Amino acid sequence: MVIKNFIVFLKGDCMYPLTHLYFAKRVLGYLDDPTALGSIFPDILIRSGFAWNESHTLGKEIWRHFRGKEKDLVHFSLGVITHGIEPKGLDYYSDEKYRNYERGYCYEKAKPLINRVVEACNISAENGWWKAHNFIEMGVELYINEKSPQLLTFFQQAFSNTALVRELCREISPLLHRDAGLLEKSLLTFKSFFKEEPLDARQLALRYQRQIYFRHNIESIDLAESRDIIHKGKDLVACDIEDFFAEASADVRHVLNEVINGNEK
Repeated sequence: MVIKNFIVFLKGDCMYPLTHLYFAKRVLGYLDDPTALGSIFPDILIRSGFAWNESHTLGKEIWRHFRGKEKDLVHFSLGVITHGIEPKGLDYYSDEKYRNYERGYCYEKAKPLINRVVEACNISAENGWWKAHNFIEMGVELYINEKSPQLLTFFQQAFSNTALVRELCREISPLLHRDAGLLEKSLLTFKSFFKEEPLDARQLALRYQRQIYFRHNIESIDLAESRDIIHKGKDLVACDIEDFFAEASADVRHVLNEVINGNEK
């Protein structure tokens, strides 16, 4: 079952959890185990049979399900909201829409990389922009890991909190109509996929090659070129990534206040 979940995981979009941990801490001002788990939970749900759009629009439901309960559950729900697209979390501003750009921040930054990514990954031109934005995300993940290397240890620590993981899955299972055991296995798969150290451009490229294989049945990508594109992605965001995080985190704090106070539209 774990192997099957691992393959399902690889067929989904690549995940960049350190960026979500970093962003959640910027928004909330703290980072504990339940917040860390919540901040990446929408991506984990894809491994439990949810479509990306569905898993990234559950923030309000999870908040309403857990409000008034113990602190860990509330912190988990706030972490979830920082991630998604509705309510507007990090993925809204990175993928969907940011400022007056055609799409989100990572898509805008990816435009100069499209042709290189198409060639390096042996993919169709129509998938180029989508895949190129993943390379920007990998560049951001590399930037975050270099800036805050302790986040990888914190990520592993949160997933090692087995009592908390079991409680969260048990409590959220009725809301999601998913077996608690299945949710736990999805979390276990996610943890195992991100256990490699050190986290560098080579490791990110190898991880992406596995995803390309399982999702698109493409045997291999140009790993050396992919590694270079990841570094280029980091260079492309270096000039304004902190401005992006500052602006997006301020917007998400406003969203959280509206949700918490019951004033959301």
